[in-house]
Amino acid sequence: MEHLEYLRKTVELSKRVEGNDWDGFRSWQGVYLELAKMECNKAGTGNCYALDYEIMDKGLDRINNRLDCADFILPAFIRILYEFGSGDYIEESYLRKITDTLLGFKYWLDEPGGIKACYFTENHQILFHSAEYLVGKLFPDRIFTNNGKTGLWHKEHAMPFIRRWLNWRCRFGFSEWLCQGYYADDLLALSGLMYYAKEEDIKNLSGLIMNQLLFDLAANSFQGHLGGTHARAYTRPLTDPAYEGVSPVMALMWDEGRVEDLSTCAVLLASYRYQCPKAVLAAAQQTEDEWINKQRVSLNMEDVAKYGIDESDFDNIMFFWGMQTYSDRSVIENSLKVFPSYNWMNNRLLAYKERYELLDKAGISAPSTPDFTAMTQADIYTFRTRDYMIGCVQDYRRGRRGFQQHVWTASLGGRAIVFTNAPGSFEYNCRPNQFAGNLFLPRAVINRNVVISIYRIDADFIDFQYTHAYFPQSEFDQVKEKDGWVFGRRKDAYIALKSMLPAVWEPVKEEFFRFVDPKNHEERFRESKPFEYSAQGHANVWVCEMGSKRENGSFDEFIGSFERARLEGDTFSCVYQSPSQGKMEFGWLSPFKINGEEIEIHQYKRYDNPACQSEFDSGKIEIRRNGHYALLDFEKGACICR
Repeated sequence: MEHLEYLRKTVELSKRVEGNDWDGFRSWQGVYLELAKMECNKAGTGNCYALDYEIMDKGLDRINNRLDCADFILPAFIRILYEFGSGDYIEESYLRKITDTLLGFKYWLDEPGGIKACYFTENHQILFHSAEYLVGKLFPDRIFTNNGKTGLWHKEHAMPFIRRWLNWRCRFGFSEWLCQGYYADDLLALSGLMYYAKEEDIKNLSGLIMNQLLFDLAANSFQGHLGGTHARAYTRPLTDPAYEGVSPVMALMWDEGRVEDLSTCAVLLASYRYQCPKAVLAAAQQTEDEWINKQRVSLNMEDVAKYGIDESDFDNIMFFWGMQTYSDRSVIENSLKVFPSYNWMNNRLLAYKERYELLDKAGISAPSTPDFTAMTQADIYTFRTRDYMIGCVQDYRRGRRGFQQHVWTASLGGRAIVFTNAPGSFEYNCRPNQFAGNLFLPRAVINRNVVISIYRIDADFIDFQYTHAYFPQSEFDQVKEKDGWVFGRRKDAYIALKSMLPAVWEPVKEEFFRFVDPKNHEERFRESKPFEYSAQGHANVWVCEMGSKRENGSFDEFIGSFERARLEGDTFSCVYQSPSQGKMEFGWLSPFKINGEEIEIHQYKRYDNPACQSEFDSGKIEIRRNGHYALLDFEKGACICR
């Protein structure tokens, strides 16, 4: 989609939904709508859109009050100051109001003032650092009222943080891997640096990492839906691609995805006229019958020294906070130095420190990387055909407490999405909750079209001794059950799901639709069929196998092929006789074997797919696809495309 066309579409879409309390256009993020209007007015599209200053006031109020996620809207105000500072398309008095707000903001933890927001996760880090750099660059001689320093001081203060963050992403990818929302937030921060940074290394590396991130989307998406696995997931985008932060980005870049609400990221990318390399665009297109992508991101704590990350160096502490391994024994003392005064995180860190001391006195070894939010090394596998996609993170932190880590998803198009998890709450907005995240992480593996996921839940968690599947029957053209299998068809894509333990359909819950689709919840509730397939028991095995008309013939023929399928054993050792792959053996402690051959599930390359073969931490990513070529050379800070 053309950039200006997207901006016009955003403005016109807002007119159709304006006044609805649930839409993003009138929320505190609505400044991106006003930015789209200004961009259209400046481009001379034939329409002159009036600005709504009350909407922008909501954003400025959030920044002034230093509330969580205020950094998500800073990039829009920064773009306005850089491009519309002459006052030709916005009132000069309002430009002064924006300026005063940004000059008074708290840009990092070492500045005065209380902390009400999250600064330290991977996406928040670069959002705060890029904003400090760009506002400081724009006003080098002005005094920033929160700490009394000049803009030049702030710019120079931000640069080491930016350079470290960029270096880590170049080398190890994103610890918040394949996040449906946070990838969009990373792009918000990087686009401003790519466009306005004066230092060539910051400018060029920001652009390279944007290209790398778009390649992640291209390699792991299906029809504009970033399915598969996610380091951090939320219920709404997990169950409906229309709410993914990156879906409109894919619509803008390669005409897949959905544009139904305000997309902060897509508006900003369109404003900057960002051009994605053609090789990346080509990788998003399914030109063959199947696509397999294997990739590796992040690090395990025992490997950080091998890659030159000194745990004792306080300058590296945000690497560990980005991975959310801040409570690890090797960094706990530096973690306690992060906040200049007592803060909510100190409670957690001090509790971990005392635990280490008690275990040491008792002569008991402490578990490594204990925090349930940790996002350590992830080996990702995505299998995509013309009809469906299924993706999983291989054997990830098995048996450990979980947070928002989402292990696997099968996507058949639209809202026909299937996955399993171990719920951590009866609510939909906790972390973990009913569908997003896991109370305890399973041991899951994938090969081609089959996922096997083994769950073991600690005996102390008596309210959550069950696992379940999200299988929204209403989104399928056909659903049938036979011999303990649930089969689904959407168009020409098929799915088969089985629980080793007996499973039942739960009653349809209206509160689920009220949470995920507040605008249409009554209609969707009336029309809904059961979507939650639940199995009681602390230990269980789930199997999912995909197929299609192209691969299996008719839906009935697909179902018939499972007459000889068997799932036997228990969570310690199980055997699945797959109609398509044969004998698959797996267990809680045993290797993954197919027809007697052990399958490698760890230590993947950085990328291993038909478009790219790149070693982990190699300094270069070469992408070749359909006659197009892109070299992302991080060592030279160059992108060569042809």
